[in-house]
Amino acid sequence: MHALKDYLDMVETLGAYPDLHQTFNLVPSLVEQLEDYASGSFVDVYWEHTLKPAVDLSLDERAFVVDRMCEHSDHPRAHSHPRYLELARKREAQAFQGWPACAQAFTVDELRDLQVWFNLAWFDPQALDAEPLAGLVRRGRGFTEEDKDVLAEVQAGILAQTIPAYREAARRGQVELSTSPYFHPILPLLANSDSARVAAPGTLLPPRRFAHAEDAAEQVRSAVAKHERVFGEPPRGMWCSEQAVGEDVIPLLIDAGLAWTISDESVLARSLSGAAARRNALSADRTGCDGTRPAEPAEGASSGTPPDALPPGSPHAPYRLEREQGDIAIVFRDHTLSDLIGFAYQSWDSREAAADLLRRLRELRAARVPLVTIALDGENAWEYYPRDGRDFLQYLYEGLSTDPAIRCVTVSEHLRESPPTRSLDWLHTGSWIGGDLRTWSGDRAHNVAWDLLHQARDAAATRRRPVSGQAGLDDPDRPDPQTAAAWRQILIAEGSDWFWWFGDHHHTELDHVWDLNFRRHLQEVYRSLGEPVPLALFSPILDQAPSGLPALPRGPVSPTIDGLLGRVEEWEAAGFLALDLPSTMRRSEETRVEEVRFGWRGNHLCLLVVPGLSSSLEGLEMELRVAGRGGEEDPAVRMTLEAAGTANVSCIKCEHLAGEIEAAWKDVVEVALPLDACAAASSDQTGLVLRIGRDGMTEHVFHTAGLTSLGWSGR
Repeated sequence: MHALKDYLDMVETLGAYPDLHQTFNLVPSLVEQLEDYASGSFVDVYWEHTLKPAVDLSLDERAFVVDRMCEHSDHPRAHSHPRYLELARKREAQAFQGWPACAQAFTVDELRDLQVWFNLAWFDPQALDAEPLAGLVRRGRGFTEEDKDVLAEVQAGILAQTIPAYREAARRGQVELSTSPYFHPILPLLANSDSARVAAPGTLLPPRRFAHAEDAAEQVRSAVAKHERVFGEPPRGMWCSEQAVGEDVIPLLIDAGLAWTISDESVLARSLSGAAARRNALSADRTGCDGTRPAEPAEGASSGTPPDALPPGSPHAPYRLEREQGDIAIVFRDHTLSDLIGFAYQSWDSREAAADLLRRLRELRAARVPLVTIALDGENAWEYYPRDGRDFLQYLYEGLSTDPAIRCVTVSEHLRESPPTRSLDWLHTGSWIGGDLRTWSGDRAHNVAWDLLHQARDAAATRRRPVSGQAGLDDPDRPDPQTAAAWRQILIAEGSDWFWWFGDHHHTELDHVWDLNFRRHLQEVYRSLGEPVPLALFSPILDQAPSGLPALPRGPVSPTIDGLLGRVEEWEAAGFLALDLPSTMRRSEETRVEEVRFGWRGNHLCLLVVPGLSSSLEGLEMELRVAGRGGEEDPAVRMTLEAAGTANVSCIKCEHLAGEIEAAWKDVVEVALPLDACAAASSDQTGLVLRIGRDGMTEHVFHTAGLTSLGWSGR
């Protein structure tokens, strides 16, 4: 979506002003995704819900469309288009009923219009002003299924042009392309999670210290390799994710052959104050017997900086980081100017906002400032600007082009012409947000996530074969595909954005999606390794609503395993399994499950599955695991519901079964597992995980995560 609206538009808008040079940073995992989309070989749940004919949408799919494919009415993408605004307001008026009921309030034509508008509104305004999209915008409503083909064609063209446009801009010298660690991790936290306390001493740390500088190095090294393959030459600079840097990061960048990096001026300020404290401590150690101290060189004296030059600590100059491994340059962004563009100017008149920024730059130039670094996300700000920021950028670029006192250069161009003369002997560990790392560390959910990641990493690392040389995650010669696949999932899960949403200070309606997908990546680690998935990975990291929690049986159950709900008292005392957080994957109406109950009939562990539609049970696939807290899973039972109420049952590691499994289905599914007394009595050390799906695809996961036992009473 951002490619349709921002990525291509940004570099093409700049292309009209050839004398203005800029640095664009492209994260390798983004580049990889853009390649996939441009190739046409991709799976995207939103696009699948777009392409499916509106008349054929199941209830769950209709609910997905109104829940996930409609902006709030006050969002510019909805507010700019009357029909989209009408649909958004209807959604808000009906949302109190829950998404399935809300979806039922939409006609097929309205759902189709919503499918189209969700995609159409994301295109850049210039694309919307041109045919064939302009015709769709003018019509506004009553879209057809064939109109989706128009969206697909224009989308494919934009995606195919995006990476080549950046490659061409770099070739002609107007643009420098820098990179970030491959999957956008917070490098200081990978190298040493304790580093969060450098800026925030009271930070609550994970139970186990995460200290894997080798992972951080691989994220850096693989990013450089990917960049070189795609753009034809290695990057000179690296924008460390969220501008999070520190002493532990410097050697990784130097070893990767990088020439420069960037952070925020708040990091510079803390670096200088920290270095001063270190120097004062050292001076105290060197105090002479008469109490005097050796004279300190004046700030800037060693580099010959004239006295009327920049004040100490100014971010308006590059610095040099000289360490044992070598040296690297660092520039610091002007926090005020960057945030004005990112968060403030969007509410201004575009011409006045550009004029204000130009005024501020001229004032800095009058103060003999040699370098002003403005750095911010290249996509997030513009959707809140009039015309997606195009007017603001054009006014700004015109003013910069006609002002002889200001020259726009790439970072490497400035460093070639004006190498850094100031050194930093200590680099503070922090990011652009407050000069600390609290956005990604310190909250309860953060620490749960770090611990789950650490456990999965241990499992993958013990199976990982040594990789020769400096191969990275994309090395085609990496041995053992299963282990390589597991390791890739670890590197993905190390990304910063998961942890961004696990903090107490960032929330969205889609928190549960981040939570679920993070755990799915870690689940895939164990599946790739052929190892049992720990029960904790089926339990949400973020707090669940009380109604979604599992519950123990209140007493024994007495079902007759016949697939029918007979006497009320059969299951009256049963406990409940919790449904894992909603999936982003499509679920068929035929696979919908209302609830899952469990209980004990003597030594028999009994299970009741209540479907949404009993007529659709045939063909359903289920896997029930009695999962040990230590990660061992025993036993595991797989069932496929066949014709006439029968079930094809197979076992994995069933030595604790004390007899034949009973299973039947008609209106509901009922199962009874006879466990030997030892296994039943050890239920305080176990939990249940039930997977339900069709055709080999899991569509539901129910679990008892959070319960301390299964409630066996010995009866």
